[in-house]
Formats: sequence, C-alpha cells, structure tokens
Amino acid sequence: MALGCLAGMLALGAARAADQDTLTIHATGFANARGHAIAKLYQPGDDVLGPGRWQSTATIVNGQARFVFSGLPRGRYAAVAFHDENDSGSIDHNALGVPSEAIGFSNGFALGLLSGLPRFDKLRFEYSGETQRIEIVVK
Repeated sequence: MALGCLAGMLALGAARAADQDTLTIHATGFANARGHAIAKLYQPGDDVLGPGRWQSTATIVNGQARFVFSGLPRGRYAAVAFHDENDSGSIDHNALGVPSEAIGFSNGFALGLLSGLPRFDKLRFEYSGETQRIEIVVK
C-alpha cells in the first residue's frame, strides 16, 4: 500500500512538473487567417531581428494565435510574433526595409518613428521558470 501511495505521489509530482516551466505567448490583432503565425524567442545578446533561439508556429483563429514554449530555464527573454501570410517562414519587408506583414513584440514595444529599431533591452521580460503567459499585439 505504501509503495502504491509513493508511486501516486511521484506521478502527481511529475504531472505538476509538466504543468510548470511553460511560457505561453498569446498574440492578437491578426487581420485574417491566411498562412500562419510565428513566434520567436531570444536571450540576452541575441539580435531580435535574427532567427531566434526558439520558434513556434500556430494557426490563427479569430484573429488570435497561441504559442507554447516548454522547458525553458528562468531568465530574461524577448519575443517577436508575426503573421506569415505567405508561409515563407520569415518576415517579409517592403522596398524600404519595413515589415510588410503584421508584427508584434514583447514588453509592449511597437515600431514607430520615435521608437527606433527593436533591441533585446526594449523587448525583454522576466520568465520565472513556472507557468507564465505574455500578451503580444501584432500590427
């Protein structure tokens, strides 16, 4: 009986551990459901205009997409989400180098004339190593 209780406690502990260390990015603002949504995660020192250390693809439903990253160590991160309407796997840009697909950033950063280019320090957020959710609005 004691062995059965121990096995049950271990299984419960494993289930709780599986529920933890999950970062969810909830992205909103997608104008349509063509293509897919892509989210990329970065760590300090990374170029947030580059490929990212982790990437997730999601289907867009009702203007929203949900990305789940598991097993991340606690620490500082930055996130970029964008609407890959043509399924090219990357952000398309116009002739001036401005993104031509909707894009959003963590920490409430938005592209604008006064904001400058996105950098890790502008997008950074703290991940606690437990279940956490952040919001990104793509524009």
